[in-house]
Amino acid sequence: MDQTYTDTVTGSPASLDVSDSLPSSSSLIVGSQYLRTLLIDIQNTPDVYRDLPSQPHIGMTVDVTGRQLGDQPTFEVSLAIRAQGLESAPAQDAPAPKVLYEISLAYAGLFGLTGRIPQEAVEPLLLVEAPRFLFPPARSVMLNIIREAGFPSPNIQPIDFHALWQSRRAQQR
Repeated sequence: MDQTYTDTVTGSPASLDVSDSLPSSSSLIVGSQYLRTLLIDIQNTPDVYRDLPSQPHIGMTVDVTGRQLGDQPTFEVSLAIRAQGLESAPAQDAPAPKVLYEISLAYAGLFGLTGRIPQEAVEPLLLVEAPRFLFPPARSVMLNIIREAGFPSPNIQPIDFHALWQSRRAQQR
């Protein structure tokens, strides 16, 4: 499985600081979670089903975004996953294998911050911890759609959002 990752948080820096206005115990409050968008494009139907590989390769890109809702320390965090089911893994002799299907989904959730949270901790809470809650149901939706579309379900491993966030921060420096 190939994957890439990006992340962003939007909101004014002053309004993101929740440390002065809330009680001393801090936490990330998980609210509603929901599917925002879902699109599947199956390439070359019905011929694509004639010679399906037993285990297609899946390439994924993952984006995490967060935006503040109003003046409260409430955020919508969105996990966008774009995936391609490929006939085989890209290789040196075949760098662009045949695409079987493409899926794009956005799975989001509402999150609140409570307590005395330092400004530098807000971004990791929203871009590392919140996606950890969103990824399992988003992965489940994606695997169900792939199966319902008539393709073998791939094995999609959990994503280490902390390592990816740290890598992203290092690239921006």
